[in-house]
Amino acid sequence: MPAGGEERRPRRDWASREQRARRIRSGIRMAQLRVALDDALGRPTPPAVVQLAQLPMPALPSPFDTLRTPDGKLLKDPASRREMALYLRRGIRAAQLRVALDEARGRPTPEAVKRLAQMKPPP
Repeated sequence: MPAGGEERRPRRDWASREQRARRIRSGIRMAQLRVALDDALGRPTPPAVVQLAQLPMPALPSPFDTLRTPDGKLLKDPASRREMALYLRRGIRAAQLRVALDEARGRPTPEAVKRLAQMKPPP
């Protein structure tokens, strides 16, 4: 039992947290679309839909949560290593795309994105 007499909450399953976040994000996007369509068509939008459309998007949980043991160490098995490599490759490709688009549009690119884009993707 942790200090202070509080019970420790069990870790929630990463997949269920991801599904919940995706469901909330989908609802917010649908509300934003409805507000835009109602505005274009001159229809009134219910206040609850407007309120939902104004909510910030919840962040998706990190895939690294699934790659950790209960004590917080990274898993070393081949399946976990492949999943981590896939996540890193996607991040590097996304950074490369952002750098290319920023250059094409004349926008500044953050240094962290540039450094990530210069990394060599894992095999």
